[in-house]
Amino acid sequence: MNRNRRIYLLPLLLVFLTVNACGGGPAKQSQSAQRSDVLHIAAAANLSYVISLLIDAFIEEHGEYAVMDIRVTKASSGSLTAQIRNSAPFDVFLAANTGYPEALSADSLTFGSPVVYAEGIPAMVYRQEIDGEKGVACLLDVSVDKIALAKPELAPYGEAAVEILSRAGILKQVENKFVYGSSITQAFQHAITAADAGFIAASLLYGDSGQEMEKAGMRSVVFAPDAYNPAALRQAMVLLDSSNEAAQVFYSFMQGERAREILRNNGYRVE
Repeated sequence: MNRNRRIYLLPLLLVFLTVNACGGGPAKQSQSAQRSDVLHIAAAANLSYVISLLIDAFIEEHGEYAVMDIRVTKASSGSLTAQIRNSAPFDVFLAANTGYPEALSADSLTFGSPVVYAEGIPAMVYRQEIDGEKGVACLLDVSVDKIALAKPELAPYGEAAVEILSRAGILKQVENKFVYGSSITQAFQHAITAADAGFIAASLLYGDSGQEMEKAGMRSVVFAPDAYNPAALRQAMVLLDSSNEAAQVFYSFMQGERAREILRNNGYRVE
């Protein structure tokens, strides 16, 4: 990794302060032009690990951006969408589904139509003493007191968790055990620290979060496509600033084979 390159992972609170300062309405290109030396990516929380790999590969292919300030804000897709509607200064939005980008596009807050870059895969983590061979039926055990998942109204992976339990016919029996996170990464933290099991993105089984899971003594299972609706986790991206050259190049990079290979190797299905 180039030592001169700076990647900023911005806390959600800081972004909200920025949003409030900017006021409502779509971001203006004149404002973006003044910050063309910055590439600001809004990334759905399930990309927490892989986004760094993608940026490193992007810089390898496009060394002219090696000294650029690359900023990444990670949160649930719903939270990021709300920030974009309030003029948050993002250049590219990588969402966890197609719905949020399509809604922004329909309201003329993007440049061009959304492009699908990957398909997410839901997974479940659980304590070692739980009989995971039962599948989600293990969540009915009296020893399972808390089940972590992301808020369905904010995070597509939370929606997928509810659908998995509903298809299995046990949603009503276990929903009183739910502990919600505002994003899939927060749900993951709940799962490995305060809950007995949890629904996460398969991408979080890699990198630092995967190591955290192992240290916590958790096991995992990845769900097959017939357990949920795969189309609901087709992840799309949109370009938010057409005047930022780096944003356009990164957007194109995300549609290339190098990016697809990285995603494929880190918990996503990619055509």
